[in-house]
Amino acid sequence: MAAGADEDSGGAGTAEPVQGWWSIPADDVVRVLGTVSDRGLSADRVEEMRARYGPNALEALGPSSEWRLLWESIRSPMMVLLLSIAVVSVLLGQFREAVVMVFVVAMYVGIELLNKARADRTMAHLRELQAPRATVLREGRRQEIPFEEVVVGDILPIEAGTRIAADARLLSSAGLLVNEGSLTGEAAPQAKDARACTPRDAPLAERPTAIYAGTTVLDGQGTAVVVAVGKATEFGRVAALTARATAAPTPLQQEMRDLARTLAVIAVVVSALIPLLGWIRGYDARQMLLTWLSLTFLMVPGQPPVIITMALALASFELARRQVIVRRLQGAETLGSVETILSDKTGTMTENTMALTGIILGNGQVITPDDNGSQEAATWQRFFAIALPAIPENSADPTDRAVRDAAGGKETSFLADVGRLVHQVGFAQGKDHRVLEFERTGERHCYVTGSPEFIIAHSTRRRCDGEWCDWEKTARDEVLSVVARLAGEGKRITAYAYQPGKESSLEGLCFAGCAVLNDPVRPGVRESVMQLAAAGIRTVMVTGDNPGTARFVARTVGLDAEQALTGADIDRLTREQLSEALTRTQVFARATPEHKLRLVETLKSKGQVVAVTGDGVNDAPALRTADIGVAMGTKGTDVAKESAGLILTDDNFAHLPAAVAIGRKAYDNFRKGITYYLSAKAILLVVFLIPLLLGLPFPLTPIQIIVVELLMDLASSTIFISEPAEPGAMLRGPRRQARFLSWEVGRLILRNMAGLTAAILAVYLLSLAMGYGLASARTAAFATWLLGHILLALNLKQEHVPLLQQGILANRFGAGWLAGMVLLVLSMTLLVAIHPLLNTTFLAPAQWLLVVVGAFAGSAWIEVRKLLTRGRPTQGPRRLERRLRPRSAMLLVLMVDAL
Repeated sequence: MAAGADEDSGGAGTAEPVQGWWSIPADDVVRVLGTVSDRGLSADRVEEMRARYGPNALEALGPSSEWRLLWESIRSPMMVLLLSIAVVSVLLGQFREAVVMVFVVAMYVGIELLNKARADRTMAHLRELQAPRATVLREGRRQEIPFEEVVVGDILPIEAGTRIAADARLLSSAGLLVNEGSLTGEAAPQAKDARACTPRDAPLAERPTAIYAGTTVLDGQGTAVVVAVGKATEFGRVAALTARATAAPTPLQQEMRDLARTLAVIAVVVSALIPLLGWIRGYDARQMLLTWLSLTFLMVPGQPPVIITMALALASFELARRQVIVRRLQGAETLGSVETILSDKTGTMTENTMALTGIILGNGQVITPDDNGSQEAATWQRFFAIALPAIPENSADPTDRAVRDAAGGKETSFLADVGRLVHQVGFAQGKDHRVLEFERTGERHCYVTGSPEFIIAHSTRRRCDGEWCDWEKTARDEVLSVVARLAGEGKRITAYAYQPGKESSLEGLCFAGCAVLNDPVRPGVRESVMQLAAAGIRTVMVTGDNPGTARFVARTVGLDAEQALTGADIDRLTREQLSEALTRTQVFARATPEHKLRLVETLKSKGQVVAVTGDGVNDAPALRTADIGVAMGTKGTDVAKESAGLILTDDNFAHLPAAVAIGRKAYDNFRKGITYYLSAKAILLVVFLIPLLLGLPFPLTPIQIIVVELLMDLASSTIFISEPAEPGAMLRGPRRQARFLSWEVGRLILRNMAGLTAAILAVYLLSLAMGYGLASARTAAFATWLLGHILLALNLKQEHVPLLQQGILANRFGAGWLAGMVLLVLSMTLLVAIHPLLNTTFLAPAQWLLVVVGAFAGSAWIEVRKLLTRGRPTQGPRRLERRLRPRSAMLLVLMVDAL
């Protein structure tokens, strides 16, 4: 049944006037629709049919307005948190901080709108390459109208190159070939015949009397009557399936939602805990109020959304430079966490353009374009002399185009001597050959192309050293054997022959050769599949093409093709069986949109992050349901591009590994930035809590807390997001899906904070013990923090590569911040004018020694740990490592982990 027959039929455009129309005689369909096959509809009847069945248009997929996108962006958890922080900042009198938070929200939304505008411009440009107008027969006259004005009952004249505007029942046909690949995924052209007998339960790809919206006529001509428009077409059915498919929150959105809630709770509890303890211990009420306000400002977790937004924005722009358009900001990171990629074959892994890769001669020999000797060149010339005249001038068939392209634009020279075309018999349903008959000097010559079996069976001569000679049976059998072998490898074989001096006779043909054609795999696809596999990402081919071709392409790109399953196999499997089959199967053939959608849902039910690549209408539901959909921008259909989160503007599958690497780098960088930010928060919390428990004054004043917070925010935002990728990021598996604030992250925070916390407290307590006074001790603690937090960031920006190996200047922002902190520390201690602004004073030489040693010691152990585990140390640290016996080195590593 055509699309829409089992849908709600209450609204215009959803009803189907003739059930099972492909199986009903054409005259009966015309009669039921009340039209006339040779005149078409009248003007009144056109309006009546439009009112009854609706326009030939589809509803837009998902939210497309800027206002809807604006609302969805603002209501995301992290943006709500940022706006809440802005409100709290206003209440605390921190208006500058509120302005910063609002600016970050505006930047995030602006980037989202910019990405949408870029994607819309790209898609609008791609739409300009199409010609959405249809030719119809109305009131006895041909009219050219927009696609959306086609109605049920319209008569469509069709010929080579026609793009079908709506689902239609053929009334007449002559050698009609249609490319249905964008709808079914089948790469081979489909022969159509208006007189064929078609069962009502025939699958979509086996209905020779039907043509469908969105497909293209490659060869032949005919007429058809429109039986379904808009949402009732097969194209519309897939679009409706796509609209019903819901896009689940990305893994990052889920993690950040949990993070926002957790940080909000921690901020409220901690900001109230320390003032409460201070009040219990009898601290000055005014001092505790100022401290509480400062700590509230400090503990409000405003920086994680900023870090994430900046990291994703950089990833988005970096992807754009690599011809990958990001439609939603989170898509940049989601691709980096993908575990399985379900990829279409035709147009995604392959070029979707046939290419001539060789010819089979009459003795079974196969020569290729790379065979460029003089004898081979002459053989190619003789082959083209017969093959090119056998191709109609206006043919859009991929096989014909491939042969023409291989001739290198020499059609004119080959066709100059064939004479005048007087008769043509095209491919038709049930026939597997085409004949073009030319007249020259009073004689007629036939040029024939068709299936190898037909041409070989009707040929009695072949080329022998440039001359025609008898073709013995053993040689014919050898050619058939080669044809069978190459066909089993996924090649398409078309034979060519010549008949001189006889009118339309197909007996005693002269065999010219068989063209060996292939839909070539895109350059770099095999390498990309290998790179993805090394990154722990499994690639699965899902195609509507036949199993033989699917297996061949799968083997070519490096997939396991031994256990290929078909759509019929998917239908027979339960969810549990299909889930198990997906662990060992990398090829699915004859798959419908429903099958692709089921595969996506099965993988997602196992907790996997799934990406889908595709370019056809049949890919759209799976593209929309997947965690991230990747559409082809040049040859992809509008429905596919509107359903995807990423668009490859140049259709290059080979961009995927680089895109995955960029996504992983973005996640790694903002994960390290947030972990550092939370570690720094924890350091300050402990630095305040320990003196409070000991009954000592706080080590920092309220104004110093504000300065610390601002500098810490900027350091975490700039140093980490600009960091290059971790070495080996594409050699590890996809990250596990878990809460961001997991036990592992908590352990990292504790490990990161241990050294610098001890250093700041040691400098503060030693300064007090040495009698330098409270102001001087606070200045020393403040200076230790300012230098130490930048050194901590520099040590944490790469998890495994030592800073000495990276080079301090490798990260320009980090080097700049370190220089800035040195200047700030010198200024606030040496310039008297700054002392009252930051509550600082002069430091004694002994305190300077404490500050420098404490700042470096606070994170130096991280570098030692890198050197003893995975880092590749420079010559100096190697000498230290050689002095440590293996047992001592292991003990030191265990002690560091314990911290």
